[in-house]
Amino acid sequence: MSLTLYLLVFCFTAWAMQVALFNSYRTARLITAGLWLPFLFISLVYRFISGYNYNYADAHTALSNTSLLSSAIQNYALPVLGALATTMGVAAVLRLVTKRFRYTYQASYALALLPAVLLGYWYINRTLGVIDDLPALYRVPLSTLTAYNHALPQTQREPVKVVPKHPGAKHLFLIVDESITGSALSLNGQEANTTPFLKSVAPELQNFGIASACTNYSAGSNIALMSGLQSHELPDKDRKALQQPSIFQYAKKAGYTTYFVDMQMGRGILQNFMTLHDLESVDHYLYVTEEQLEQPYYERDFFIADLLLKLSKSDEKVFVYANKVGAHWPYARTYPPDSTFYRPVLSERSILKSRKKSTNTYFNSLRWSVDRFWEKLMGGITPQDSTFIIYTSDHGQDLSGDGISITHASVSNVSPVEANVPLWCLDKSGYTAMLTKPKPNQQTHAQIFPTLLMLQGYAPSHIRSRYGPTLYESPPANRVFLSGDIFGRGANSIIPFRY
Repeated sequence: MSLTLYLLVFCFTAWAMQVALFNSYRTARLITAGLWLPFLFISLVYRFISGYNYNYADAHTALSNTSLLSSAIQNYALPVLGALATTMGVAAVLRLVTKRFRYTYQASYALALLPAVLLGYWYINRTLGVIDDLPALYRVPLSTLTAYNHALPQTQREPVKVVPKHPGAKHLFLIVDESITGSALSLNGQEANTTPFLKSVAPELQNFGIASACTNYSAGSNIALMSGLQSHELPDKDRKALQQPSIFQYAKKAGYTTYFVDMQMGRGILQNFMTLHDLESVDHYLYVTEEQLEQPYYERDFFIADLLLKLSKSDEKVFVYANKVGAHWPYARTYPPDSTFYRPVLSERSILKSRKKSTNTYFNSLRWSVDRFWEKLMGGITPQDSTFIIYTSDHGQDLSGDGISITHASVSNVSPVEANVPLWCLDKSGYTAMLTKPKPNQQTHAQIFPTLLMLQGYAPSHIRSRYGPTLYESPPANRVFLSGDIFGRGANSIIPFRY
């Protein structure tokens, strides 16, 4: 969806709301305010807790976790009270303003809300995952309604019917970073020195360069990585990603103790289309604790580094799937103030973006969330630890725009940089010492799942026939990614990948 069309939708819906709120007809004003203020309160609660407004993705999470409502209110009492106080303040100001200013429009003009609601629903329904900052009067109820209509079934996954042929790597970690563009790293040729440490240790890495993500948004890429979904199966209208054995099931079958670490979400709220059924194959589910929620956002990834360093010394076989915080918007909160190498930068609360400030802020985030993270991780893992790490990101960031720019998850005029992700391996196990690494800049997300199965000891014949080539085999001839919902809901398209 183009930015021009988004602005047209926004302007019309905002105008319709104003006409109703400041109408000369008192009943129209009261009904509109009575609807708007509760939705504003909900949006503010999310804004105060997470830093962004309630949207379609939040609606999916909320509908899937209604049983946690009372616990959420207790644990987030302060932001809830803050949102309530702010809403009451807005209500008071609105009352004062309407006493002094009203449109001369009659009640009939308030009926503009009806087409505005229909237009807002059409927009939200069509642009799943796209930036949505429509007024809360529309965004909160319509995002929730759309998510309800698009609810996915809670299905059981198929069991793993094969057994490993070899012991596999002892400690196997998959790190999925957030919003890291592969070509933005100096390790991959970026002129700005965004990853000085990684560049200095490049000979120790198996760097596959710039890879193509499965989709250009977080949830789609993560569920594909967890389930082994292949590019030719997109969009996944048969919902194979919810039914095929997960990587955790394969790991359990291979004798691993399994860990799922999510430093993006707190309170055990599942995201990325994961369900409680998926947790049945997870021995240890770790998420942001209440104590960590009080700490700076940029410290969360280093909990993952500490955990992986500890598990790399474990006597038992361990598999870890870790979701990092990475460079999630707003970029300024993902690194400490004393790690500002590039200026000028955006503030944490910036809404409008400038290309130069966005790029500088993003590069600062990469220096901290990628380079410093790996500096700590590599400093503590030795060959004696028998550890193998695969690192990638869920999607890239398009920083080419100014104003209200869509950095990823767009569904029209899609830039391939939205699927531009890094991909490298650190082999301290010697498991791949005798394998030939293909040329870089040809690989895809789809090759990660079969590579993990190979590292868990499964037979190449099973891996290749069901999931395709590993990273150590010939990559696909053409790289593509999906824009839009991975299950084919709403607008979507297959985009050729290039960089």
